[in-house]
Amino acid sequence: MGELRLPAQNPFSEVLHVAIAITTLREHPGQQHLGILHRDGSENAVRLLHLAWHNQLKNSDPRPSYAWITLSIPPRRARQVAALCRRVWRANPDGVPYAFSQPSDCFATTGEYLIGPTRLGLTCASFVLSLFESAGLRLVEYESWPTNRDGDSERQRQIIGLLTEGGAPAEHVAAITAEVGNVRFRPEEVGGASIATVLPASFSEACNNAKWILVVLFEQGLVT
Repeated sequence: MGELRLPAQNPFSEVLHVAIAITTLREHPGQQHLGILHRDGSENAVRLLHLAWHNQLKNSDPRPSYAWITLSIPPRRARQVAALCRRVWRANPDGVPYAFSQPSDCFATTGEYLIGPTRLGLTCASFVLSLFESAGLRLVEYESWPTNRDGDSERQRQIIGLLTEGGAPAEHVAAITAEVGNVRFRPEEVGGASIATVLPASFSEACNNAKWILVVLFEQGLVT
């Protein structure tokens, strides 16, 4: 079972190989952001790999506004995930598109994102799921996630509006508009899955854990 930790008590330097990082967003109240903490093999420093926005894949020093979650996985597998983080960062210099495609079969062995008819892009949460999936670790039971939940399609349409305002190519906006209604994996749910007793986690367990994670984030004022 994983653990939720706060950087004030447990600094990021305690990350052995890989962990999940989560924060709330100041500019979008009620929305969270997710990434992967990984220990860089060459510098031996902990970095945060995350899909910040459309074609904005970042690998930066983690901020203290993120809580972090340990995962109950073998050290050998954790090192594999960390190595894949480095490979994905190097293989995608132009970033990864932002879209609502499902997080399966997304990365080549080189770490390059495989754009295709059913792989238009990822969100911050599905990016985390897809990277772990590519390392042979499925974090969630995809089939247990519901469709057409209140707020999911509305959030997807809001993102499309922001992409349009931000100058995303019209072709990409049109393509992902057809994905509205796809299953949405919320960041706090992926975080909740990460501390589940058994992986992959069911929707019900991930949601129960997510509620507790949100309480901690808001009580601690962890906002980015």
